[in-house]
Parts: sequence; structure tokens; C-alpha cells
Amino acid sequence: MNLIFYFDHPILPHAGGTERAAYLLAEALSRHGHRVSFLSLRRGDSLPASAPYLYLPRTDTLSCAENREYVETLCAGQGIDCIINCGANQDDSFFFSHERLSVQASIISWISFDVRTGLDYFSALLRKDFSTWGNAVKTLLRRAILPYRKYQAVSAKRKKYRDMFRGSDKVVFLSSRYAQDALQLAGTPERARLYSIPNLLTYEPAETVPCRKENAVLYVGRLVDSPKKVDRLLHVWKRVRPRHPDWSLYLLGDGPERAALERLAARLKLENVHFEGVQDPAPYYRKARILCLTSTHEGMPMVINEALSHGCVPVAFNSFHAAAEMLPDRETGRLIPPFSLRLFARELDELMSGPHVPPRTDVLTRYQPEKVIPQWLECLQEQP
Repeated sequence: MNLIFYFDHPILPHAGGTERAAYLLAEALSRHGHRVSFLSLRRGDSLPASAPYLYLPRTDTLSCAENREYVETLCAGQGIDCIINCGANQDDSFFFSHERLSVQASIISWISFDVRTGLDYFSALLRKDFSTWGNAVKTLLRRAILPYRKYQAVSAKRKKYRDMFRGSDKVVFLSSRYAQDALQLAGTPERARLYSIPNLLTYEPAETVPCRKENAVLYVGRLVDSPKKVDRLLHVWKRVRPRHPDWSLYLLGDGPERAALERLAARLKLENVHFEGVQDPAPYYRKARILCLTSTHEGMPMVINEALSHGCVPVAFNSFHAAAEMLPDRETGRLIPPFSLRLFARELDELMSGPHVPPRTDVLTRYQPEKVIPQWLECLQEQP
């Protein structure tokens, strides 16, 4: 088949979770004989030579006549069999729809996030700032209108999934729990078939090199306020650091909140905190004993499986429906009730106090290519 993977940013092997998951899948499908190309709204540098990278003509907006005509001409001219929309959890789903595009290609909407994306913990998404009187008033006003904002969010989510079910041939979720959430929100699909397929592993556990672990705690991800909430991790570090002066916290990644997080670390007088920027995470996974994830919501975060592949124990809030699938027991990792910093600090302190016990990794078998790729091949081959 002739496949196009779309995402608003270029799909790269070392970018964010969505991009990395899409790249790994595209590479695997290419090895199975499918022709693959990438399409994005924005341009990128240092692109791999593994597949053609194409760009929409208008970069300031997705939904416009120029981009629609480009996609329709591209699909007809190159005989595209299927568009895999990797940005379907965003509003890109409204553009990549049979109700808006006149294409013969089938459209697969790939949902790489928790379907409810924070609706269960809506108040936790509220940005709180009491640093000045003006900011305090704004925070109180945001809190006052929170019920109405949640009503709006639920209504918009319901409309989006109903539209997606009408405009897509197939919708792929990361977990059956997310498919159930979508059905509860939008009702029975009018057109689309639903699939539950997890992300591929980034690293094979058998290929990791055994090494001596250091007294290191690790965060890997974007430095954004919502949904990542890395400030929670800094407050947790404030609680545990005095008992463990020989430990270090490494934060890998970048984003709009980096400067604010660095200021918070300085204000809390935190020691042994290292903002490393964008780096290859593999060397850090190899040396770290613990990975921390303090997000309000996730989809199926690849960092958890990446940590397990390197013998690094994940600690995360049980704030997304796939969490219990990824960390089913305490021997695999630690799930903390949302969003108790006290309990998070207690579990982290326990792990830091004892000897390093490598986590169980048998759960990773469900994410290996021999399990995941056949599910995608079945999804692609089934007629809409």
C-alpha cells in the first residue's frame, strides 16, 4: 500500500512521543513492503533519508483551500491508498475527514492521547498564580468559571469524536479503555471502525547493555505546564532531597516552561537539579535508577516503556486510563493516586533509600513488533 503519515510537525525519530511513535511504525510498515511518505504543516531540519518528507503549502493554518487542494492532488497523483492522521487528537481531525476532503484514500485517525485528556481531573489543569494581586484575581476568576469551562470542553470533545467517526474510515486508539471512553462520549460510530493498538517499543530490552546504576532520578519530556506539570516534580524533589544528598535529578527536554521551571528550582533552593535540554535519552536511562512522570494526563507515554527497557523504575500518577496496563504491579513500577505530592514523595523516598531492584519487564512483550505490527497490518487490510 501507498501510505502517508501526517502530523503538524515533521515526524522524526528523536522528537516528541507522537512523532517518535509514528516514525517507528512507518519504518516497520516500510519493512513489510508498504511505501511510506511523511506530510507535515511545518518544516524541519536534519530530516532522515528513510522516506520522502512533504509539506503543505500554507503553514499558518491547516484548514484552507490551498492545503485541501494540495492533499487531494497529492492523493490522486501518487495513488495514495491511506492517510494516517497522527494529529487526530488535535483539531487536525476536522481537516482530514471525508466530509472535507475529496479523496479515494482511506483515512485513519490515530489517537495518541487519553481520549478524555484531563476531563476527569479538570481542576488540576487550572493554572494557579498568586504571585501578585492581579494574578491572584485572575486565578480566582478562572476557578469561578471552571464548571462552565468543563461543560464547554466536554461538549467540544463530544462533537469532535462524532465528527471523527463520520469522517474517518478507521480510528485507532492506544488502549481499549480509550475506545470505550470515545464511545461513551460520542455514541456508536456512523462510519468508522475502531481499533486498539499500542505503541511500539523504542528499545528492545534484550538489546540494552547491563550497566551500573547511579543515584539518579530522571524526567524525559516536553517542559510544558499542561499536561506535563513538571513543577510538581520539583516540589517533590524539595521533599526528598534533604534525605538523599548524594542523588541528582536530571530533566531532559525543552519547552516554553523551561525558564519558569529553572526559576522555581532556584526559588526552592533545590540542589543537584540538572536541566539538560534536548538530549539522546538512552545514556540517561542507562544510568538512572528511577523515572518520574507527574502529568495530569497522558496517552501511552513511551518514556515508561523506555525506562523499563533500561531497568529504570517508573513512578507516575495514575491519571490516565492506560497507566494500570503499563504498570500493573509494584514490581513493574509505582502508580500514585492523583495528585498527592506527599504520596509521590513517599514512594520516591522508598525507592531511593533501598538497593536498586530492576523492574519486571514482562509487560513489554505486548509492545514488541511481533505483537503490534500484525494488528496494524490487519487494520490497513480490512476494507472500510
